[in-house]
Amino acid sequence: MATLEFYFDFSSPFAYLGSTQVRGLAERTGATLVYKPMFLGGLFRAIGTPDVPMAVMSDAKRDHARLDLKRYAAMYGVELKWPRGFPLMTVDALRLTMLAPEARRPDLVDRIFRLCWVEDTLPKAEALVACCADAGVDPALVGRVKEPEVKKAVIDATEEAKARGVFGAPTYFVGDEMFWGQDRAVLVEHHLTHAG
Repeated sequence: MATLEFYFDFSSPFAYLGSTQVRGLAERTGATLVYKPMFLGGLFRAIGTPDVPMAVMSDAKRDHARLDLKRYAAMYGVELKWPRGFPLMTVDALRLTMLAPEARRPDLVDRIFRLCWVEDTLPKAEALVACCADAGVDPALVGRVKEPEVKKAVIDATEEAKARGVFGAPTYFVGDEMFWGQDRAVLVEHHLTHAG
């Protein structure tokens, strides 16, 4: 059985769209899905990319990127609202994801993405507590996101992503084969279905 790794940060609208499809992709292909939270801002700084790449695009390119996001959301049949608090500070949400039991991560990830990109709510402590309750995760974990070992876990995960050549979100891995961008999900599925 293949393993499908999904690198993401809640701050990315592209990762949000990818997250709405990745569970179905894994189910269709029989792959084991592994969520890989990383701090995208830290990764960008480490590799020399602007913190908010869309902010440095030309107006025409940025408008087109947002239009494509809307088109994909419509095609997938999901909601997408550009958050008023963009760019989002998601470090605590990432730390919480690292703390969550592996079996509960998919529901928690989906719930936090919805918080950010559908409900237009910042991923702060009170909102994260509610997300935990909705996803069957112990809300007390929110109180642990400032612990040094939890902070280090996100730093280590981000360094791992960099070492593997990740440069944006979402990024998918099947073994050593890397696919970047939510629109590459069709290539991921083809690879899982036909490789070998």
